[in-house]
Amino acid sequence: MMAAIMSSVSLGLGLGPVAGGAIVEFMGWRYLFGVTALILIVLVFLYPLLPKEKPARGKFDVIGALLVSVSTTALLLFLTNKSWLMLLVGALGLVLFIFRIRRTPEPFVQPALFAQNNYMLLIVIGITSYLCSFATLFLIPQILVHHYEMTASHAGFIIFPGSLLAVIVSRKVGSIIDQHGNGAILRYAPLVILTAVLLFALFAGHSWLSILFVYMVMSLGFTMLSSSVSNEISRILPGSQIGSGMGLFQLLQFFSGAFSVALASSALEWQHHLSLSTAFSNIFWGLLLMAILSVIASYRYMQNLSASVRCSRNSLEA
Repeated sequence: MMAAIMSSVSLGLGLGPVAGGAIVEFMGWRYLFGVTALILIVLVFLYPLLPKEKPARGKFDVIGALLVSVSTTALLLFLTNKSWLMLLVGALGLVLFIFRIRRTPEPFVQPALFAQNNYMLLIVIGITSYLCSFATLFLIPQILVHHYEMTASHAGFIIFPGSLLAVIVSRKVGSIIDQHGNGAILRYAPLVILTAVLLFALFAGHSWLSILFVYMVMSLGFTMLSSSVSNEISRILPGSQIGSGMGLFQLLQFFSGAFSVALASSALEWQHHLSLSTAFSNIFWGLLLMAILSVIASYRYMQNLSASVRCSRNSLEA
C-alpha cells in the first residue's frame, strides 16, 4: 500500500511538468494557478470516501506551527533574496520553536522524537533522497529548455517515462517489502539514487537522452526508498508517536523540497558567468554530497538494526 501511494506521488511529479509545460506553452503561465485550483472540485467527491474517525480531544499548537512557518519562510527568503535580516529572523524563529516544543505540554512536534537515533537516521535517508529528487525535477526542465532548446511541453515528456516506471514497479516494490521487509531496500536504494546523481553530473549537459534514462533510475530509487522509509518509521515508533513521527517526516520532506529548489535556483544565479552545462553539472556534484549522506545514514541504520537483532538473540539464548 505504501509503495502504491508513493508511486502515485511520483506519477504526479512526472505528470506535473507535462501538464504544466503544455499549459505554459499554449495558454500562458497564469493559467497554471487556475488549473491547479480546479483540483478543489475533486475534493468534493473524495471527502465522503475518507475513513470516519472519532474526534480525539486535544489542542493544536498554533504558536509552534507559526514559528515553523515564519522561520522556514524567512530562511527561503534569505536564499532567494540574500537578505541577512531574513536569516536572522529564520534563526530566531528556529530557536524560539525549539524552546516552545520543550515547554508546552502538547507541542507541534514531540521533542522525544529527536532523541531516537534510528528514527533520525531514517529521517536523514528520506530527506536527502527527497532533496535530490526534487532538485533534479527542478533542474531537468531548466536544462532541457535553456541548454537543449526544447519547448516546455517537450521537456515534460522527457520526465514522464521515469514517473511512469515508478508506477509500474510499485506493486513489485510493495511485495518485496511485505515478503522481505524494508532492510534490502534501505540498504541498496540509496546507492541507486547516488548512481543517478553521479550520472546526471557526468552526462546531463552532454545528451538529453541521458537525462531521460537516468531520471528513470532516480525515479525508481526514490519511489522504493520513500516507501521503505515510511514503512520502517511506522514499524519502529511506538503507537503513541507514529502520528507525530510521520507528520514530522512529511513536514521535513516538504521543507527539503522547497529548500532544494531555492538552493538550486540560487546556485544557477551564482554561476551565471559559467556555461550552462558546467553550471548544471556543478549543482549535481553538490547534490552528490546529499546522496552520499543518505548512503552513510543507511549504512549506520543497518548496523544498528543488526546489533539490535544480535542483542535479541543473545537475550533469548540466555
